[in-house]
Parts: sequence; structure tokens; C-alpha cells
Amino acid sequence: MFERFTASARRTVVLAQEEARSLHHTYIGTEHLLLALTLDRGPAGKALTGLGITHDAARTHVIEAVGEGTIPVSGHIPFLPAARSALMKALRIALDSGVNFIDSNHILLSLLAEDTSQVPVTEHTILSCGTTPAAVTERVIDLMTAPDAPVEQPETGFTLSA
Repeated sequence: MFERFTASARRTVVLAQEEARSLHHTYIGTEHLLLALTLDRGPAGKALTGLGITHDAARTHVIEAVGEGTIPVSGHIPFLPAARSALMKALRIALDSGVNFIDSNHILLSLLAEDTSQVPVTEHTILSCGTTPAAVTERVIDLMTAPDAPVEQPETGFTLSA
């Protein structure tokens, strides 16, 4: 599946891993994907930050919801089932929109569609930042479908291992 990821989607996954490490978490969850998306330079990040969901604000709310670990994490950090499900759902969203690649926008839309994690951190974070998942969904779709929206394709021959 990762061969279908654009550079921004791959960057989202890498940043999610970095967010998990910085919080001393032994897993990559939907909350880490959301934190990574606040740093996105494309429509996903613009939609979030434009509605007040900045990295610092989101991080504060994520820590409130799930806390921080105490021991630094090294080595491989696995995805929780909800995060894996979100990435698979991103593929379905991309295919349903007529493209065969996954961009960071598709990852954000999948997080907004349904948070299947034990603690719905994405929804909690968005609501705590003063907006709603529906407003973020509307904004990212508007940005994605704007006439001047950039279209990114995955690099051929690139494979990211998870």
C-alpha cells in the first residue's frame, strides 16, 4: 500500500512516528497521524491550521487525552489497529475520488470519517480546538477541489516499509 503514497502522505507517516517517539509512546495511533497532519504544507495542513488546529494546540489536547510516556522509545514503533484502519480507509477514499494514490488529504479525511480508536482523540482534539470534524472535512474538500489545487503523484519505484 505504501507504494501508492505521495511524498506528503509518506511525510505524514514519518512525522507520525516522530510524534510517537517525542511523546514516548510505544505505538503509532490516530492521534500521531493527526499531529503529523498539522505540519502538512498542503490542503490537509491548511485546513487544520486555518480552523485553529495548530500543532501546539493539537499536541496539548493529545497529551490531555492520552498522556505522555516516561521512557524514550527506540526501534520499530507499530501502528495501532485504528491507525492501520485509517490508512486503509484513506486508500478507499482516494479510490472513491477517482485517483489511485494516497495523499495526506486522504489520510485526514479518513481520520475525520470515523475514529475507531479506543479513545476518539481526533474528534476530541478538533472539538477542543473550537471546531468540528464536519467543518474540517468541508474545508479540506474545498481546498482539494480548488482550481489551483496542486496534484501530487507518488514517485514510481519508491517503497516505504512500516
